[in-house]
Amino acid sequence: MGASNTGAPWVPMLLRSAVAAVYGVLTIFWQEPDDSVLAYAGGAYLLLTGAALLLLAGTARGHGSTKTFLSAEAVLYVLAGALTVVPAAAGTMQAFPAAASTALIVGGAIELFLWFRDRKTFLPVRDGLITGAAAAGAGVLVLVFQDLGPRALLGVTGGSAIIIAVILALSALGARHDARSAQGDPAKAVN
Repeated sequence: MGASNTGAPWVPMLLRSAVAAVYGVLTIFWQEPDDSVLAYAGGAYLLLTGAALLLLAGTARGHGSTKTFLSAEAVLYVLAGALTVVPAAAGTMQAFPAAASTALIVGGAIELFLWFRDRKTFLPVRDGLITGAAAAGAGVLVLVFQDLGPRALLGVTGGSAIIIAVILALSALGARHDARSAQGDPAKAVN
């Protein structure tokens, strides 16, 4: 299936999965979140997701504009996280809905585009249909439910994060297994 990648990018995929899983579990079990929880936890999720995507973009050498799109998505998430956390540190908690919805919708659209275009040649985007739809859907729901308070916004973004975490963990662990299996046989190299 497609060209082989030098060094399977399972580590950044698993890192993004772990970030999403921690955030998703936090959103499920936090009983009475207030605006500061939404701002700091949501902002940290966006920042760390951007960092994981930046690492993932580094694995896209030789894949044309795929690296550019992944880098743009990473920067968008980092900026959204910063625009959420920095105002929260100053006492303003209203930035999360606008920043998160923008990052999730545009980032989800990028993942859907890369899935459509590169799924046969670049392993990390093969799950972009699900991760992109989950992110973009959450971004739209953040806009719809922004007046319902932090619990609703954490629920929407956390639910999306859980979906992303599970899909990426399965994919990353499969890629890791395939990469280890291929170490002895270069013909079995992972895409």
